[in-house]
Amino acid sequence: MKNKKQTITALIILMLSSVIIIAAIYYTRNYAEQTFDTILYHLVRGLEKSNTEVVWKAIKECFFAVIILFVILCIPFTKFTRSKFSIDIMYKNKKKSLQVYPNKILLNHKIKYALIILLVSILFGLDKIGVYTYIKNQSIRSSIFEDEYVSSEDVKITFPEEKRNLIYIFLESMETTIMSKENGGSWEYSIIPELEKLAMENINFSNTEKLGGAMQVSGTGWTVAGMVAQTSGVPLKIDITANSYTGYSSFLPGVYSLGDILEKEGYNLELMVGSDSSFGGRRDYFTVHGNYKIFDLYTAIEEGKMTKEDEVWWGYDDDDLFDWAKDEILDLASQDKPFNFVMLTADTHFYDGYLSENAENIYNTRYENVFAYSSKSVYNFIEWIKEQDFYDNTTIVIVGDHIGMQTEFYEERLEEGYTRTIYNTFINSAIEEQNSKNRQFSTLDMFPTVLASIGAEIEGERLGLGTNLFSGVPTLIEKYGYEYVNNELSKRSNFYNIYLLQENYLEMISNSIEDNSVNEAE
Repeated sequence: MKNKKQTITALIILMLSSVIIIAAIYYTRNYAEQTFDTILYHLVRGLEKSNTEVVWKAIKECFFAVIILFVILCIPFTKFTRSKFSIDIMYKNKKKSLQVYPNKILLNHKIKYALIILLVSILFGLDKIGVYTYIKNQSIRSSIFEDEYVSSEDVKITFPEEKRNLIYIFLESMETTIMSKENGGSWEYSIIPELEKLAMENINFSNTEKLGGAMQVSGTGWTVAGMVAQTSGVPLKIDITANSYTGYSSFLPGVYSLGDILEKEGYNLELMVGSDSSFGGRRDYFTVHGNYKIFDLYTAIEEGKMTKEDEVWWGYDDDDLFDWAKDEILDLASQDKPFNFVMLTADTHFYDGYLSENAENIYNTRYENVFAYSSKSVYNFIEWIKEQDFYDNTTIVIVGDHIGMQTEFYEERLEEGYTRTIYNTFINSAIEEQNSKNRQFSTLDMFPTVLASIGAEIEGERLGLGTNLFSGVPTLIEKYGYEYVNNELSKRSNFYNIYLLQENYLEMISNSIEDNSVNEAE
């Protein structure tokens, strides 16, 4: 009976080990561009609003691999047959038989063997998701914020007498890679020809002579991080020693963002997303910084545009997003104030995206068809905006939130040496670009660049860690190089923790001081 219990316990431990090992390999293969910051951030904020389709996809793909590995790990101490396998060896002229299978040592120490495998699997998993790199970076302090951060609250920003409207369209996982090689992508053909056309006919800041985009730096590689980077000029840095981002009443309280600036200038502000806006802290960020009106999944249900049973993908699909966005924009335009309308698409989210019933099956893979339909939908939406009375005094910014997370999808088509960058296009900008090609920049530079595109003049041309790309001032990447900037942003920053996280971090310090005082008194 005791032996049976030990066997069952060992089998459970080995199954857990198999899950950990295969999950780590799956993560590395599919999300190679992601760092541990992404995982840690969502663990801190909560995963309850995430899309379960992604999880089920991973389970289905990993199921048989887990079973195979589990069987392999069980072989050394499991009797599959009555026969034994031994090796005869000579020792001091004496022949000895060594039983290899089943292994007697492992048969007598099943749980110890299983625990060793579990320990190895955990260490392997932690390495694959980047925990060791994260811990190493947290032990090194960077001074990049002390040296380069420019508080937008302290900078003179002058708006034109007639303020321009701003429509800011964040496109989920939209990057330049899926454009044609001819125009700067890495595909033999373009799967986003309409977005490619918009970039060619308008302003596109590029890292090459052709169409290109922004490089992704540490702390900007997931949706809310990308949105924060582009609207405040700072990454989302996770300080594991503080309760950063867990306070729902504040979100980067030390930051003065695009929303803060536009609210002060009298703009009407609205954010529209097709999911629960609370996921990842988007509602918190846009409420704290600009007091944006929020239109999300639950708004659509409350207003009777859909029912709870109508939910698809993350909430409602991009067909509805673009359709309902027209009503929201017309309402904003009818008011006697300039407006900033921010929207975020979702159908192109990994894994393989959500394919609308209205989409065509042009390409061999679902994900290509999803991107193709998104490109067409954005183009039609822009054409609608151009027909409206408010268009002449409106700037449209179309930018990807980050590069795609579905690594394998891109790597199959990547040319050697190709740099994956984030898509951007500025339509009807208030100013002309002077030098948009061969620029080395990140999404942090979008913050001052977007403000400049609506005619705002920025003293010094820098905000946060970003640089106005319309100006001749070099970006941090052009000044220091990509590797240096990316590495520095991966490290611990006391400036960031104290001045940007502010309340949460200072509260932690205060509690620490109080605890030390109590200990000394005792």
